[in-house]
Amino acid sequence: MLRDTEKGELVGTRTRQGKGENSEPTEGRPLNELICELRDVVTIAVQVISQMNPVKFVTKQIEDNKSRVFCARFLNTPTVFIGCNKTIKHLLTDGADFTELGYKQFMGEIFGDNILFTDGEMAGAFRASLSELFCHDSLTSYQTTISRIVQDRVLELGCLCEVPLYSFMKSLCTEICLSLFLGMDFRDAEDTADRIVNLTTTHWHGIISVPVSIKLPIGGGSSFCRALEAKNHLLNIIKQKKLENSSHFPDRIQQCSHGDQEKFVDNHLLLFTSALVPKALSSILTSLLIQIGSQQTEDQAGMSEDEEQLEAMLLEVQRMFPPFLGGRRVAREDFTLNGYHIPKGHALVYMSYHGHRDPSIFPDPDQFDPSRWNNVNVEDKGRLFCFGAGPRGCVGQKLVGNILKTVVQELLQKYSITVNENQDLSHKWLPVSRPKAEVKVKLRKRIPGLRFTKELTRKS
Repeated sequence: MLRDTEKGELVGTRTRQGKGENSEPTEGRPLNELICELRDVVTIAVQVISQMNPVKFVTKQIEDNKSRVFCARFLNTPTVFIGCNKTIKHLLTDGADFTELGYKQFMGEIFGDNILFTDGEMAGAFRASLSELFCHDSLTSYQTTISRIVQDRVLELGCLCEVPLYSFMKSLCTEICLSLFLGMDFRDAEDTADRIVNLTTTHWHGIISVPVSIKLPIGGGSSFCRALEAKNHLLNIIKQKKLENSSHFPDRIQQCSHGDQEKFVDNHLLLFTSALVPKALSSILTSLLIQIGSQQTEDQAGMSEDEEQLEAMLLEVQRMFPPFLGGRRVAREDFTLNGYHIPKGHALVYMSYHGHRDPSIFPDPDQFDPSRWNNVNVEDKGRLFCFGAGPRGCVGQKLVGNILKTVVQELLQKYSITVNENQDLSHKWLPVSRPKAEVKVKLRKRIPGLRFTKELTRKS
């Protein structure tokens, strides 16, 4: 049996306030006053949760329990936390038959039914329909749009500049996603693009807020309520865009739809154009370019031409700095997971961060070492869980890889990158991983032919 350590609550020890002298009666108090007090309590609770360090919490529990799998109460639910790479692999593959994703209760209203929030036969049908959008021929057709946007944005940087890395990457990846999935052209519709970006930001804030849709007499609606309003505006824009243009992705998704065609198309376009995808992309790109910017500039230029070297860097960044800490499942029935008995109804939280630093799989797990992917871990690409694994793995993973490589190669071909000194490079992990502070890098334009001249000089 899996040990249940009740002391492992993420929110700390629960306390109850009795009806003593300091407790304030609610009877007879004005409704507005009570609502404002409720709003303050909810706001404080959200702030406390968002400021926690889940990495430290799980690391401490692993040490205290002397196991990379442990049970604790989280959000008042018995939850199995998994930081063992092998057990995570079993959960996402064999365990898929006994679990459901368990996201719908938190984000279903924000997104509607789509591939991320459905289970069983519907999830399989969605996946089969969407797989056509990410086949080789489809990916090739999207590459023209990706390359054009990246080349234009890199060209705008000039000869020598200082760039706030995460902000630049988020802006670039947002433009790529909206152009690719919605047929937007930022060159011709800047005002519309800005409005959509603002709506996706408001929509995103609802994902990371308390899922309560209430409008308060004082102070406006909750973040969740505003997110639902943003969702409706985005869906209206999506419906309009489907009629206006004939770009590849909107056309293709309408051809491969499943069941209720309009609902299927609209909900998935909402998912693909939300802030979720750009934030994941910009998280990986920021971590990757910080690592690249710490290397000698001569090595950087070679990486733009060496696919194997770039691939190893990408894998190592995803291992050490996954954009999302992990994922969640809920047991539909009692089952055994890599030797652990999991009761029906228990939640399971797999921690990609800890699974990627499992010393039984990755020697010197806290050491950034891209060369591991060409020797000791050459067969372990399937042990990275940034994009899930098994039957629920990310259907668009190859497209993500194409975007990441296009951005990095274009930048390194045109610029050398240097991370400014004396900056805080430590990471925050929620809601996506990224540096706590805005990291700035210097980009210096490369002189054509200079690298070739240096190579000839070294050889002679």
